Amino acid sequence: MRLYVTGGTGLVGSNVIRLARQRGIEVIASQYGPAPEWTVDYPLDPLDLADHDAIRRSMQKYKPDAVIHAAAILDQIVMDTRREFCWSLMVDGARVLAEACREVGARLVFVSSDWVFDGRAEIVDETSPPNPVNFYGVMKVASERELGAMDGLNYGVGRLAGIYGLNYAAPSLLRKDNGLGFDFSVYVIHRLAAGLPAAVWTGPKVNDEAHPTLASDCADMLLRLAQHDSNGIFHCFGSECINRIDLAHQIAAAFDADPALIMPTRTDQAVLDEMRHIGIPYRTRASTERTAAALGRRAFNVGEGLRAFRQEWDAFNS
Repeated sequence: MRLYVTGGTGLVGSNVIRLARQRGIEVIASQYGPAPEWTVDYPLDPLDLADHDAIRRSMQKYKPDAVIHAAAILDQIVMDTRREFCWSLMVDGARVLAEACREVGARLVFVSSDWVFDGRAEIVDETSPPNPVNFYGVMKVASERELGAMDGLNYGVGRLAGIYGLNYAAPSLLRKDNGLGFDFSVYVIHRLAAGLPAAVWTGPKVNDEAHPTLASDCADMLLRLAQHDSNGIFHCFGSECINRIDLAHQIAAAFDADPALIMPTRTDQAVLDEMRHIGIPYRTRASTERTAAALGRRAFNVGEGLRAFRQEWDAFNS
């Protein structure tokens, strides 16, 4: 299989590429912005997803069998203040990429998010109606809907949540700060591994409950989805929901750290002021059973993911 990956220097994309290469899959990766921090054994395509003609040319040039579209803007402030640009890149870009995939006969895996939901439902599954509370979620829903309405498209939507892990292409890009979302695990791990206190925001405007997802694990789920033959939405994130404080304590246990270093803390006021107009889903409890049945396995639960990550961490830092 020839696989094209967008966002190859990101957390998800770098893990997809690493796993694909381990399995002998031919890889092409888009690169717009920072380059990989060491020599890679796959072609890099300087693709700007805001250049829609370039997307078509790239697909015609490489003619992949499958595309995993992991590239995205993640800065909530940028998305809130530059909506036209972000829409052109994330929604229009995904639509054009889908059209180009259809033209060359490639299957498209679009990476989406649990943030298509508002965090108010007791539990959601792959068929639940979305109700996003921020522009990021709006753009993900818009793209999901466009793909679902496109005649003749071979596609799967792989939703992810609370991703943590190692960036195998550009480690310096890995986010290591606290945050309102559920992607704070890497921050906690780096603090605890250094023997430093880890503040965990538990006050207003935080994503307090979600499904933490090991990047290498969701990479396997996305590769399975790329080789699957059904269209639709798939929950490729971790199979267990947990709250922020319990997750932090499980991280401490997995890394043999002192749990007293976990410090529940009120959300930073400066961040609350900066994000005052941007909604954050309070929790996402979701079923992954349909996806597990379709793809032949369930993603890791919390303990399994952290144990696997501890092994990856030790190997990478040895």
